This record gives sequence, C-alpha cells and structure tokens, in this order.
Amino acid sequence: MITQSTQGVPYDDVVDGKMIEGIMNGDRESFDLLYERYAGLLFTTIQKVLNDRSDTEEVLQEVMNSLWQKAHLYHAGRGRPVTWLASTARNRAIDRLRAKKRQSKLKDALSEDGGASQREIAPVSGPEAAIRRDACRAVRSAVLELTDIQREVIEKVYFEGLSQQEIADQLGEPLGTVKARIRRGLAKLRMTVDPS
Repeated sequence: MITQSTQGVPYDDVVDGKMIEGIMNGDRESFDLLYERYAGLLFTTIQKVLNDRSDTEEVLQEVMNSLWQKAHLYHAGRGRPVTWLASTARNRAIDRLRAKKRQSKLKDALSEDGGASQREIAPVSGPEAAIRRDACRAVRSAVLELTDIQREVIEKVYFEGLSQQEIADQLGEPLGTVKARIRRGLAKLRMTVDPS
C-alpha cells in the first residue's frame, strides 16, 4: 500500500518492510534510510505528546535505538510499518510523560515533608558512610552482571517507574515474560549482593 506522507514522500509498505527486515539483519544502511524517511514524522508524533523539544529529542533517540535492537518485533500482519513506528514513538512519549508526572509527584511529596524529614535525619558517620558507599558499589556491580534483557526490565521498573504491564506493552512482550525477567533479575541481584 502506498500513500503520501505529510512531507510529500510516499509511504511504501513494501519498501519500508524491506528496510525493517534489513535492520533485523544488522544492515546499517537500511537503518539510516528508515531514519531519514521517518525521523520528522516520529519527532512530530512525540512532540505532540511531550511539548518539550529536549525530551522529544531524547525519546526519538530511544525509539530509534529500540528499532535497531528490536526490529524483529515488527510483524507485517499486524499493521503497516509507518503505523508501528508512529505508535511505538507515541507509546514511548506517553511513558516519558507518565514518568515525569510520577517524579513530579514524588518531588512535591518530598518537598512538603522535607522540613520535618531533614531535621529527623541524623548525620551519617564516617564508618556508616563507607558501608553505604560499599553497598552502592556492590549493587551497581551486580546490576552490570545481569543479562541485557534482565537489566532493561529492572531499570524500567526501578529507575523509570514503569509498571510491569507498561513494560510489556513497550517491549511488545507478553506480561508473563516480563514478570519472569524481573523475577530472575532480582534473584540474580540477591545472589550477587548477598551470596550467603
């Protein structure tokens, strides 16, 4: 199916599908062509959700990075390539918006309670600070030992604040698969940080 884009460039599902197939096979030229063809559309799609140029540029890079790594998730029978790319971009933008809202709520909650909390917190002694620093290093090192797919879901849950369902939707994976990856990742972290 061939239709006109807003920029006068025809969307060609066959050509686009071949470019995605090339990306699946690690063809950088196919990736560059698809980027050149759709970066403007994806930028506009993301910008409409976020209304922030800096965030839009970051999310566009995330979408393109995801495309390079996960082109195999596209299935021609489920829709057109342009639709898949645009919905991926929109979903990532919505995820970013939700994460920013959660961060803002957390920041507001902390600032409301900040005065009392700061007075109640005792200063950390030298030995306690060293213990905490060592614990942070151990956790950071343990996270780096996870497989890429385990690290990705752990980061999305604990650093981006996404729900397991949001991660499944974003990655195009079944919810059970995402839950299993999180469970295995946490088990590996526990074993690495506290092997006793």
